[in-house]
Amino acid sequence: MPVPKATQVGIDLRARLDQIRQANGYFSELKRVYGPTEKPRDKVPMPYALVRPGTDVRTGTASWQATRVRQFEIEVVFPKSADEAALDAVHVDVLRALGFGQDQPERKFPGLLDDEDEATPQYASEGETTHSITITIGVLYVESYN
Repeated sequence: MPVPKATQVGIDLRARLDQIRQANGYFSELKRVYGPTEKPRDKVPMPYALVRPGTDVRTGTASWQATRVRQFEIEVVFPKSADEAALDAVHVDVLRALGFGQDQPERKFPGLLDDEDEATPQYASEGETTHSITITIGVLYVESYN
């Protein structure tokens, strides 16, 4: 049975992020990419990414279809020993993996909003054991309602 388009976009996004490995030419080496219903266990290898869908807004309607924009939060978690450059590098890697700045249209993640992303680093404070950076992106897609 086919899944809703929004679900498929999330699946495709996680698959694309799973390619972030140094062997593929990236700065970073993601150990695993988790979906919205998965929870990392204690002491899992880092860095890892958590991909969570956010708001989903209808932007247009035509007959029985609607264009929608879904926000995704991509949180990458690092050990406290990671430096600032590691967080900055994974931000670049996430955008590169989605085809940002690529001149090859086939590399661009379908529907990625080029002019809409945000990154918020969070450094470990006293008693915390991890740093993280949360990258928010938007993806335009078409959902059918018939």
